[in-house]
Amino acid sequence: MDTEPLSLNHKRRLRKLRLKKYREREGLFLAEGRNACREALRGDRYPLREIIISRDLPDNDREWLSRELSSRTVPVYSCSRADINELSSEEHARGILVVCKSVDSSLDTPNNDQPDRIVYLEGISDAGNLGTIMRTSLWFGVNRIALGPSCIDPYNTKVIRASAGTIFGVSLIRDVAAEKLFSFAETQGYDLVATSPRGGIPPAELKKEGRIVLLLGEESRGLSSELMEHAHTLVTVPGSGAAESLNLAAAAAILLYETRTVP
Repeated sequence: MDTEPLSLNHKRRLRKLRLKKYREREGLFLAEGRNACREALRGDRYPLREIIISRDLPDNDREWLSRELSSRTVPVYSCSRADINELSSEEHARGILVVCKSVDSSLDTPNNDQPDRIVYLEGISDAGNLGTIMRTSLWFGVNRIALGPSCIDPYNTKVIRASAGTIFGVSLIRDVAAEKLFSFAETQGYDLVATSPRGGIPPAELKKEGRIVLLLGEESRGLSSELMEHAHTLVTVPGSGAAESLNLAAAAAILLYETRTVP
């Protein structure tokens, strides 16, 4: 595996990708670790632009990467452990960084290409929750996630780390305003299923047939009144403990399980 040394200017450009405004301007994002690299190589949803490795990368990782790249033409750059640590957002950098193109999908795809299940997130600010919801959604066969305008940037390195590489299997649709969602649901025949802290049906009663958009809001505030008023169905996860609320990612897992399409 041939590598080129990482220049100072190159490192400066990569470091800027930790900031949202530069990610958006360049149309690129960073992901870290062997898992992320493997998933980026497997898929084509977010094209892989380049790989950066530490010069002290363990032999097993280096050999694995050489095998993966044997039939690929991807630029690989090497740098010191100190440089990798500077570029990484993790406490213990793993020695592999990948640079990928950020690609936003659209709701406006042909009707027959629309999936039966879509997740819509409103006001999600926690990177761990968003990354975990990506991972959970993909586990239950849901690979389209729409994000309201106030959601955290899904290309944030903390979100990508929490997704455990599953971001590379998910189509992301950003900045979907409520009005756009309502129009889409009406024309494409989707029921809007909104989570509510009380008064909704239990998850086990949700229908598994037909098209559904599952609406999830920040756990501290819930969904906006606008979304709640337009929902076709309200669903409540019952609880009997003393906790004030259920973690958003945990609630998403329950609802995705109950609405999964059974062959």
